[in-house]
Amino acid sequence: MVTLGAAAVRLAGLTTPAGLVFDEIFYARNACRFVIDTAQCGINDLVSGAHPPLGNWLIGTGIRLFGYDEFGWRIASAVAGTLGAVLLYVLVRRLLAGQLSATAATVGAATAAGLLATDFLDLVQSRVAMLDSFVTMLVIAVVLFVVLDSARRRGPRGEDLDAPAWLRRLSIGRPWRLAASLALGSAVAVKWSGGYVAFGLIALLVAREIAASASRPGDDSPIGWRAAVADAFRREIVPSLVLLGVVPLVVYLASYAGRVEGDLLALPWREGSVWRGILEHQLAMLRFHLGLAGNHPYESAAWSWIVLKRPVAYSFASSAGAYREVLAIGNPLTWWPGAFALGVAAVRWVRSGGSLARPEVVLLLAALSTYLPWLVLSGSRSQVFIWYLLPTIPFLYAALGLWAALAWGSLPGRVAIGLAAFAVAVSFAFFYPILTAAPLTPDEWRSHIWFADCRRPGAPTLVVPDDEINRGPPPAGWCWI
Repeated sequence: MVTLGAAAVRLAGLTTPAGLVFDEIFYARNACRFVIDTAQCGINDLVSGAHPPLGNWLIGTGIRLFGYDEFGWRIASAVAGTLGAVLLYVLVRRLLAGQLSATAATVGAATAAGLLATDFLDLVQSRVAMLDSFVTMLVIAVVLFVVLDSARRRGPRGEDLDAPAWLRRLSIGRPWRLAASLALGSAVAVKWSGGYVAFGLIALLVAREIAASASRPGDDSPIGWRAAVADAFRREIVPSLVLLGVVPLVVYLASYAGRVEGDLLALPWREGSVWRGILEHQLAMLRFHLGLAGNHPYESAAWSWIVLKRPVAYSFASSAGAYREVLAIGNPLTWWPGAFALGVAAVRWVRSGGSLARPEVVLLLAALSTYLPWLVLSGSRSQVFIWYLLPTIPFLYAALGLWAALAWGSLPGRVAIGLAAFAVAVSFAFFYPILTAAPLTPDEWRSHIWFADCRRPGAPTLVVPDDEINRGPPPAGWCWI
């Protein structure tokens, strides 16, 4: 039901608004060049090289299958957004299995997935040809596969005894770690920020492998931590280097297939070498991201994303007395409780003794590793935007799913869940028009803009979203215009 609902709200009216919306002017046209490369694409060369190629390839699959139109260039994002909700359901269900009853675990998983399926920002990103839905789906996949790898039934060399022999040979005994590596390499090949999740999860993998060495089943006298570290190092160094180092790199490089001209067998530093072309693109991307300067009216500091200080108008049109807008915004009824639930989960984990087997540690590491790097980067570059938070949002909802599962055991808890679900459904129905460019009267539109302190120092004040006012500082106050 969650899957069908997620698909329905993403596919309904997917061709609205007509034409290229916001950064579709880069990614849809690039993707067209990738898979069609005709005058129909409207460009003679790529219009943006700010990110690796895989996201353009994924958007291009829809264009190749359905044509170069709104449905064709947006369908891949819609599929990724739907799959993100599916994967989050499986992740939360797996984390809670064994911790709570099957019914409670199912309630928690359905809560998390349902919230992501109806999340305002996730819905908007799933209906435009941008990269962030792919990153979010792949980040959830990485976390899920790491959880499954950690829960494997281990052999004497740490191999997964539940996997077929041929799969163990193919994956150095770690099929789920191989899957995590493929997903991680793909996430980075869409956007470099897709790799942030590795910071926390690799630390979790290392800690869990050491803990497994320290307390092997059947051992009468568990070894000390120093011996456990040495044992884990000997057992895991080769699989970890290959699966967490080499495999993601191979996936990343493979995304450049057909996109860099030159000799594949030439030395990397030679002119005309494919490898030199790939390296030059990495340097160009690095210069672009480090060199972003100046202001943009829709930029916002990373600390302010979760409190919804400055959403982004992707599209706005006024005709025949009606406003149509696509506003990239979060739901305050779910984002703010989600952040609170994650904080309470951290306290609960600490009070439980900090066990690595508990679900809270996975959610905390995933959320923090996808968000904290932006707090650092936003201090050294301007022009960071609210949609960069999207890969963190699933883990806020996973925390809410955890609390829904815990509350399910009592009648007051079930009543609270029902009331909360009703409030979220009402908020989704209310805001849906400004997420999908449905027509609203000016007064109806203003009723959705809860914060309008849009005065800007030394620049015109925004009254409605205006593509002509695309320079200058952002508003100093809370502004949803």
